[in-house]
Amino acid sequence: MWQAFVQWFADAIHYLYGITELMGVPNYGLAIIFMTIIIKLIMFPLTQKQMRSMRGMQELQPKMKYIQEKYKDDPQLMQTKIMGMYKEHGVNPFGGCLPLIVQMPIFIALFQSLYRFEFRDMAHAGFLWVPNIGNPDPYYLLAVLAAGTTYLQQRLAMVDTKDPTQRIMLYMMPVFMAWIAATFPAGLPLYWVTFNFLGILQQLYVNWGLKKEKMDTGKGIEVPVEVIGTEPDQDIEKASKKEDDVALRDKGGKNDGSPDNRKKRKKRR
Repeated sequence: MWQAFVQWFADAIHYLYGITELMGVPNYGLAIIFMTIIIKLIMFPLTQKQMRSMRGMQELQPKMKYIQEKYKDDPQLMQTKIMGMYKEHGVNPFGGCLPLIVQMPIFIALFQSLYRFEFRDMAHAGFLWVPNIGNPDPYYLLAVLAAGTTYLQQRLAMVDTKDPTQRIMLYMMPVFMAWIAATFPAGLPLYWVTFNFLGILQQLYVNWGLKKEKMDTGKGIEVPVEVIGTEPDQDIEKASKKEDDVALRDKGGKNDGSPDNRKKRKKRR
């Protein structure tokens, strides 16, 4: 079963190579780029949900920390409140997992298909500066591109750049991908760089869409007052002042310093 899946990738590369021949630009690297675009289009609905969920989860971090602190003595109620918060804001905490689960077998199968790939014409096995996409990039430029595009895509997806966990991933993932790109067949980082480039465009689209939604609705994710450090005494004072204002409006909006009272004082004189 797995070998058939790996062979499917090898056959797909050969098939797309045939299309590049018909186009007059026969090249296996170009065939991998075409295959990446097809995979990205197929996965677009999944990755769209993943990006929206990840962005929403990050924006909800302050509110989630507030709930965790407030209900730390009642774990069951805390989980209920957190799940209610996710539902209220339309965020799926597991929405970011599925695309990653789908990506891993594709990544491994593509690596195995390229490891002993049988080129029909070795003259077309090179791509740009890479002599053979079945071997590692001798100049490590794909490793640099893999690291750079991974960093940029993660940075665009981040909301809180000061969060220590996110910062670790922001720097560790590009280093890990650079190592893979430097040691594995060049066709694999070529796939990854192309996928990342398309992912960056999609992330920009997601960020723009979420920003537009907030502008249209007139509100974003609301963070409780306690999260932003407002003192309880100040909250009581503000609430009391607000109640006084409402009471005055209910009485017709008049107080001792109103224009009507000043007119009455003038008449008495």
